[in-house]
Amino acid sequence: MTYKVIVDSISREEWEGYAANFADYSIYQTWPYQQVRAEMDGQEVSRVIIKDENGCVVTMGQVRIKHVKPLGLRIGYVQWGPLIKRKAFRLESVVAALRELRQVYLCNKVNVMRIVPNVVKDDTSIIIEDILVVSGFQHVSNVPNYHTMMLPLEGNEEELRERLHRSWRRYLRKAEKSNIEIREGTSLEYFEILKRLYLMAKQRKRFKGLEQDVFIKTQELLSASEKMNAVVAYCEGQPVTAHITSHLGNTAVGILAASNEVAVQYNASYLVWWRTLLAGKRAGMKKYDMSGVDPIGNPNVYQFKLRMGGEDTFYIGAFEATTNTIIKNMWHTGEKIYRLMK
Repeated sequence: MTYKVIVDSISREEWEGYAANFADYSIYQTWPYQQVRAEMDGQEVSRVIIKDENGCVVTMGQVRIKHVKPLGLRIGYVQWGPLIKRKAFRLESVVAALRELRQVYLCNKVNVMRIVPNVVKDDTSIIIEDILVVSGFQHVSNVPNYHTMMLPLEGNEEELRERLHRSWRRYLRKAEKSNIEIREGTSLEYFEILKRLYLMAKQRKRFKGLEQDVFIKTQELLSASEKMNAVVAYCEGQPVTAHITSHLGNTAVGILAASNEVAVQYNASYLVWWRTLLAGKRAGMKKYDMSGVDPIGNPNVYQFKLRMGGEDTFYIGAFEATTNTIIKNMWHTGEKIYRLMK
């Protein structure tokens, strides 16, 4: 079968139209997010779409290219991609398309191609892992697999509520009886509120956290159909809890959440989380990725999410291909030194 590889000659409208057909599409493969991240990190973005002979898009991805000047290397990184989960996708087509992807970039643009697919480890993921290996990518053992909680959103609201632990439901009922106002939407005002709460929480709890400005700038640039959704709780007119979620593909992804000390008194986080889950259901999401967990480093948050009915979930991790063994050894040595220094 003949494949058509289109590199860096794709319009944003085409990208969004094609990506909407993939179940593994997420905020991290949107045009604006990759544009913002590349600009902030001094990288360049390359975009690729691979079609089969019938004109059907088999895979697509955005590659951030970083020039590692001390080593003279160009590293291509595909975050939560490439996209491969179309309905009824054919395994042989995906294998061939990923081979094309590897060959095009390793021959012309990068020395190292690292991809981190948006694929959870489950009964069927071994098939995709095999596809990646057969396509010329090797699993990167020194990169930790993303660990999160996944909460199913299928069923009606009553069934979703029943999945909550009884203690979680008790705090939720208390919050629902409190004088808490909930506002929801895509306005940048909510993102700025979240930023203020998040910065205060980082200072109070002394954690590193994520870069909020990446998501604020992304929200400004996202098209209306792809904008992230915010849920904010107010007590006596003041915002006390905020939560931002992305609704793309078939999985809602928690982006950022923060509360102040007043929120704890009113159990506001319980109500905001509950409204966030309902918003995901309304958006047609099948499950909710609760934005990562660390049972050892942050056991309280782990238990909070576990009591929501979440299931421990790991993703399949990172895979990479290099132009040759010398480049591979050089890259892995340089990466190890960088991590030790960091």
